[in-house]
Amino acid sequence: MSTTTKERKEEPVSPLGIDYFLLETRSSSWMISTVMVRHVESRLDLEPRPAWIVFVDLAGARVRIRSQDVESLSQSTSEQRSKYRAFCRGFNREKTADRDWAEDE
Repeated sequence: MSTTTKERKEEPVSPLGIDYFLLETRSSSWMISTVMVRHVESRLDLEPRPAWIVFVDLAGARVRIRSQDVESLSQSTSEQRSKYRAFCRGFNREKTADRDWAEDE
């Protein structure tokens, strides 16, 4: 069954509707809570750094990773995602307007 553009616009933009952090490694990424990111950051800040970090992701999975494999932790709030989508829509409108103008020549 295909979805029309109108139906897609009426769907909720984010099934999560929550704020989370994205923990990324070389091979995978996990969405984690604010409480969990504080835990992970506290382990990463230790000297010497522990070899392993254990945390629970938003789906409830217990994860154990090597601390050296953590590449980034980034915040993702509903407001940030909304602003980013608005930015992308504006950017796409601008690209379309530029393309239309160039075609008139």
